[in-house]
Formats: sequence, C-alpha cells, structure tokens
Amino acid sequence: MLTPVLIVLGSYFIGGVPVAYLTGWLLRGVDIRRYGSGNVGASNVWQSISRAAVVPVGLAEIGQGLLGIVIAKAVDQGLAVQVLAGLAALAGHNWSPFLRLTGGRGVGHAIGFLLILSWPGLGAFVGLSLLGVALRAIPQFVGLGIAVAPLAALAKGQSLEIVAGSAGMAALIIAKRLLGNRLALPPGADPRRVLLNRLLYDRDTHEREAWVRRGQDE
Repeated sequence: MLTPVLIVLGSYFIGGVPVAYLTGWLLRGVDIRRYGSGNVGASNVWQSISRAAVVPVGLAEIGQGLLGIVIAKAVDQGLAVQVLAGLAALAGHNWSPFLRLTGGRGVGHAIGFLLILSWPGLGAFVGLSLLGVALRAIPQFVGLGIAVAPLAALAKGQSLEIVAGSAGMAALIIAKRLLGNRLALPPGADPRRVLLNRLLYDRDTHEREAWVRRGQDE
C-alpha cells in the first residue's frame, strides 16, 4: 500500500534523478556542474551541452515534478499529500541525493507542480516568463513569476493547501538561487553582491557571457 510517507519519499528520489547531469555525461562526458551556470537543469543543458536535448530534458523534469502528485491522486490521497509530493520532488531536484545534495533550480519541477495543482499560478508564471523573454530579462521575470504564483492562487480562491504549497515551491527555488551549488565565489567577490546577483540574475556575476561560458573554453 502506498502510504503518504512512501509517496513523499518516493517523490523526493524521483525528483532527485539528475536528468541534466546524466545528459551531460552521456552526450559529452562532462559534469554539467562545472560548465556554464553550474545549474543541473534544462537551461544549462541548452547553454552548455546540446540545444537539441533541451526539450526532452525539460519535459522529463516537468514529468518528475508532477508524477508524485498524479500517483497521490490515483490512490485517493488528500490534497495535502499531493502538495507535499510535489514539493518533495522539487526539493529532490534542487538537493539531489544522487549528487551529494547539489542540483538544479527546480523550475521545470515547479511547472509540473503548477500544471496539476494551480492553473492560476501556472498562468502567472508563464505570462511573466514570456515577458522576460521579450524584455531579455529572463532570470528576473522567472523569479518574479515563481514569487507571484502563490498570490495568483490566493486571488483565484484556491485552497489553503495549494496556496501554501505554491509559497513553499517559491521558497525552495529562491533558496536554491541564493545557495547555489556550493561553488567557490569569484576571486575578490563581495559575498553580499554575489547573493544579490544570484537573487536578481541567477548567477554569481553581473556579466552574463563569461558566466554561462564557464568551462567551455577549457
């Protein structure tokens, strides 16, 4: 019998399977954490590994984010367990048990979470992300979209579990932005400035090109 504890733990380990890391290793024989942004996710696959692989990697991450929720629904678990399963998958991706608690940012997993549980939150996130693409300010607007998702759920009268879960989702993603993957700071960097850059730009430095090309010229 699938108990709530088994569903949540299973979701954590499913979410923790590092699809982007495996893609980098299989296609180029590299550790994606040492390339580009260092993020173990679809965006860094696009920047550092293979643009052709970004769609399957992204879809796999979305699937990881929603699978535990779907399983919880299928065995008639309540909304609280569904929310916890989604959050566990996201936490597993961000702090993967298979990569010594390093990982990605969890954006794909968050999309899976919102796709099943909060269409208002998904709409707010997608809308702001597309605006970020148009304005060439993707990290800022993706972060804003994640932060606004629980407010959208609240505004549309969704349940307390979904509003709280969406807020937890945002907190996990923002926390991972700030903490990164325990990389050494750039030489002479001010830690406060690095934290601000991570929060606003999702990278350690203000300059994008040098950061996303990290490791590619070695």
